Amino acid sequence: MNNFIKYTFITVLILFLSSCQKSKQTKIIGIWVNQPMENTNTETQNEQLWTFDASSNLIVEEYGADTLISHKGIYSMSSKNMGMSGYYIQITNVDGKLDGKYKIMKIDGSKMSLFRVELANGNTAGAFLWRDFLKK
Repeated sequence: MNNFIKYTFITVLILFLSSCQKSKQTKIIGIWVNQPMENTNTETQNEQLWTFDASSNLIVEEYGADTLISHKGIYSMSSKNMGMSGYYIQITNVDGKLDGKYKIMKIDGSKMSLFRVELANGNTAGAFLWRDFLKK
């Protein structure tokens, strides 16, 4: 009887944790507008849209005055990274500047904050990059 309770508890815990990850994955799907940093000149910054779809595709589009630069890549989500808790997004094949592992610092229906903790090559030196988004 004791083992039954223990196994039931573990099963419920695993189901709960996997449903939390699905919830985060569902929240990230959509178009997100990258917000400029407070200490930068917003007049010279181009609008940047990040589109996450349900098939794990990521499209990053940067709109200039007369230009559109578009990068396509993939993303995956996980709930473990280097022994730290939280949820993470691994972004690959977008471009050399944005690829890497990001910790989801905040996500709700309208706002998201990502913090890059690792470069695509696995290095952490120079990886740190903060991104704030508003859902479009």
